[in-house]
Amino acid sequence: MTPPGMWVIDMWEGGITLRVLFANAPWHKWEGGRVIYRGVRAGSRWPHTIPCYGSDMIGDYLPFPFFLATGAALVRQAGFEACLRDSIGLGESYEDFYAYVREQSPDVIAMETSTPSLRNDLEVAAELKRILPDVRILFCGVHHEMDSEAFLARHSVIDYCVYGEYETPVLRLLEALRDGESLASVNNLVYREQDSVRKTAPGPLVDLNRFPWPVRDEMPVRNYFDSVCGLERPQLQIITTRGCPYGCIFCVWPQLIYRGNRYRTRSPQDVVDEIAYHVSKYPYKSFYIDDDTFNIRPDHVLEIARLLRERQLDHIPWGIMARADRMTEEILRSLRDAGLYSVKYGVESADQQTLDNIGKGMSVEQVRHIIEYTKSLGIKVHLTFTFGLPDDTPESIEKTITLAAELPSDSVQFSIATPFPGTKMYEIYKDKGWLTTQDWSRYDGAATAVSRTERFSGEQLEGFVREAYQRYNEARIRVALRTEDFLTALRRRLMEEVPEGAALLMPQAANITLTTTLATILSRWGYQVHLFSHVRFAELFADILPKEQLHLFAEPNDFRFALLREQAEQLGVAATFAAAVIPYSNLTGCGYEEVEQLALAAAPKIAAGVNLHGQIIK
Repeated sequence: MTPPGMWVIDMWEGGITLRVLFANAPWHKWEGGRVIYRGVRAGSRWPHTIPCYGSDMIGDYLPFPFFLATGAALVRQAGFEACLRDSIGLGESYEDFYAYVREQSPDVIAMETSTPSLRNDLEVAAELKRILPDVRILFCGVHHEMDSEAFLARHSVIDYCVYGEYETPVLRLLEALRDGESLASVNNLVYREQDSVRKTAPGPLVDLNRFPWPVRDEMPVRNYFDSVCGLERPQLQIITTRGCPYGCIFCVWPQLIYRGNRYRTRSPQDVVDEIAYHVSKYPYKSFYIDDDTFNIRPDHVLEIARLLRERQLDHIPWGIMARADRMTEEILRSLRDAGLYSVKYGVESADQQTLDNIGKGMSVEQVRHIIEYTKSLGIKVHLTFTFGLPDDTPESIEKTITLAAELPSDSVQFSIATPFPGTKMYEIYKDKGWLTTQDWSRYDGAATAVSRTERFSGEQLEGFVREAYQRYNEARIRVALRTEDFLTALRRRLMEEVPEGAALLMPQAANITLTTTLATILSRWGYQVHLFSHVRFAELFADILPKEQLHLFAEPNDFRFALLREQAEQLGVAATFAAAVIPYSNLTGCGYEEVEQLALAAAPKIAAGVNLHGQIIK
């Protein structure tokens, strides 16, 4: 297989050029003169929104839109002119996206949508129709209604819906439109025919080795990123398989995209060829294998590891998403030797019955052993846990939080079970009357509940997530910031940067336990720690710092940078700081650019930056 080629022009019926745009349209909200959230859609198994507190529209998580990029490559390979616009990857405004569409003037726009972004996407489609009245818009992606005739009938701004895995059906649709064929021959399609709406049957899934490599040439490749315990950007994201043979009731892609527990692999040789090609063309610092489950077939995994070593690509750190119960010590050693840096394991619950009843198909003790062995090899571990599963009890949730705090992980994610429409979980919760809203925009896979369970309300589930993060972070931070290595390194850094007993500014923009622990350590060493913080945190710091060293602001409550900068500058005039020390709530400091600018508005330099793991990263 070779990289996608240049655009090739084909003819629309009547001799007119057919232009196709694959789009991951903007999805964000402005309020009070700033963006308050951004959405992640294409490439994400859990489309969701992320709060924004500054001007950064990219953040530290942005998945590569594999379906769109592979679809664009496939239709180019077939001779069509195609381009791809990833507005979310670019962090661009709606206005800039519309200007781009107006300039390109495509005949067909393939928009990937999702359940939580649907309302936004319909509004975007309506505006595209206003800009280009003759454009044909097709929706594809992850929303259960797209295989329904009623959905297309309700939304006149959409011309076609392609449901399931959509790359090949989209190509077939374009060929049928070009050649004047009946659309009834196109699988996975919902379309209008005269005064009625028709739906065709789903087609077979394609051998992954028949797909070209995804297009990347006009995409913001520097922005795609999944940090997974500290992987660096720029990062190459790649897939080696699709699907999963297991039957977890909550997983969206196996149920809505692949339509069943089907699993396909790419040739390991082709996978490593693609990695080698791209790292030779761009200075990637890491790569991430974004498979649904990377380690289903041991032969596939071991061959990729062997080829990475053979091609001398094992110096590049990389990460995976895997099942702990499918790992063996042999596989882990081979992956480590091939450069594996980090792995995501889905644990979900510490209660065996709960795991059994969601179709997870693995044992808690098996998971514990593999996680401990993974860490013993020096491979970093990210774990995911879910609250609000059908059989959750107070005891099962307590066991889960306790296990999360005990396991030797580097990072965790605690989520509320989101019964996405179209999944088995959704049907269970609907039948039991547990759904609390039909507002699809709230099904965003974040920390907000859209359902309850037999034993818990949505508010209680949200409280469990907060409690879990608090207990996990407190346990990790108190250990990390008390190690001899950390204390020695921090003290050495400060001795190099500032005089003993100097006044240090610390902005509060991180986990409270991290800030209070760090402030306590610095105060104990004789430094005058001054805190720049919102007034709502005042009581938390009152016991560790004198009142005159607490510099509190009440406005702006929404952390608008311009107003905060003005206050920081005034603080810098009133007090003489030798430097700033910044606590970071993530591993890399990504997204803290405005916090750093605020610190530098009041202090001449940043002496040190400390993350949750007790690492000095600045």
